[in-house]
Amino acid sequence: MQNSIKIIRFLITFILMPMLMSAQAPADKKIITKDETAFLQEMMAEIKESDQKYRNYLSCETMDDKLIAQMDSVYEAAGIEAYIAYQQSLGLKLDETLKDSLWQMQHAIDLQNHLTLKGIFTTYGFLSEELLDKNFFVQLLLLMHPPKDWDIPTYLQEYSTLLKAEVKAGRMPAITYATFYDNIKGKIMKEPQLYGTNQQFDVKSNKVLPPGIVDLQKTNEARKAIGLPRLKDGEYRILDAQK
Repeated sequence: MQNSIKIIRFLITFILMPMLMSAQAPADKKIITKDETAFLQEMMAEIKESDQKYRNYLSCETMDDKLIAQMDSVYEAAGIEAYIAYQQSLGLKLDETLKDSLWQMQHAIDLQNHLTLKGIFTTYGFLSEELLDKNFFVQLLLLMHPPKDWDIPTYLQEYSTLLKAEVKAGRMPAITYATFYDNIKGKIMKEPQLYGTNQQFDVKSNKVLPPGIVDLQKTNEARKAIGLPRLKDGEYRILDAQK
């Protein structure tokens, strides 16, 4: 009951109120009070937990929390390549019916979290690392996996417009925006990255590869436009634009 009340209160505060305040200039953001700071910190902590509630089980192909913790320890000690090799060696597999049920529950959570996040951005802008501390990354985490059945090109266009304004206003780090954009382009739309920020895991070689781009000049111009330095040799791969 408390969680339901909190969700309703949040939607009223951060979704409906910004709609009523739409006559304000787009750059105007509400100053965060002390009470609101505590509320936003608590909300982001809850979002962090709920975002991985079922996703961990699905990605690890097991509901054994101890085994998942062991996988995490491998990742922390030896990195992504060792983590994937270890997971593959376990030969784990969840029942397809169970996976479908877990995804349905996670998708419902994802939609709720995205509505909450967009309400925060509309009202306060992108929240600072100073305010969120260790949960600062949660904003990017949510942005990188859109809710199920959303049109991805439209999602990318709408959030790019919103977030570029946050970069310009100095509330969102340029590298965070570029990482979001490249993740949607490369991992979801299966297209070359624009900014060259996301390393990619190659399942054939079991190696982590540099970001894949098509045009170095275009990429460096895009990076310069949001305040990022040019890419150096070894920091990118040139892909065939026809593939």
